[in-house]
Amino acid sequence: MTSYYPLLAEARRNALLKEYLDVNLKQAGFIDMTIEKTPLGTRLNVLALRPGLVIGPHGSSIRSLMEDISKETSLKDITVNAMEIQNPALDPKAIALRLSNALQKGVAFRRAVTGVMNEAMGAGALGIEVKLQGKIRSERAAFQKFTEGVIPKSGFPREFYTRTAVEHILMKMGLYGVKVTVAYKYQEEFRIKKEVEKDESDKGNKTE
Repeated sequence: MTSYYPLLAEARRNALLKEYLDVNLKQAGFIDMTIEKTPLGTRLNVLALRPGLVIGPHGSSIRSLMEDISKETSLKDITVNAMEIQNPALDPKAIALRLSNALQKGVAFRRAVTGVMNEAMGAGALGIEVKLQGKIRSERAAFQKFTEGVIPKSGFPREFYTRTAVEHILMKMGLYGVKVTVAYKYQEEFRIKKEVEKDESDKGNKTE
């Protein structure tokens, strides 16, 4: 009988490590991480908006990070590889971070949201949805939702073709919540459309 305890322990470790990086690499714009086993040890690939801040002057920050991770986890002989995200306009985590930074700088929320949504659609997204919650315009908490394009809400398309990220930021008015969902274009929609058109054409031929 296969034991799932090692897999659960690894998943828990990865979740805790990701949470640790999310907190400690906030200024670097931490996006995601992957772990690779190598003959020389373990390689941790860190994806960030500003990888230079992960590395630090002369590699000081990355050396300190490797030491801290070795202490906090069971990973040994670890090396950290900092990489820049290739297309931040399509990554929900990157979009949420950029929105958070804009709001903290005092940019009007509608202007900030419109900017990132236009960039996402221009970069080729099928759709994007942004939700803001908190004391946005007054002392009373409010909820705002902005949608552009198509966002699948259920089934296979939602599970496989959408990604979501949530960020929380502390402002003078209180805590804000930023939730971003990005839907990506997929070939299935074109296949279904062709099948529907073919069925309608077949029905028309039979009627004639």
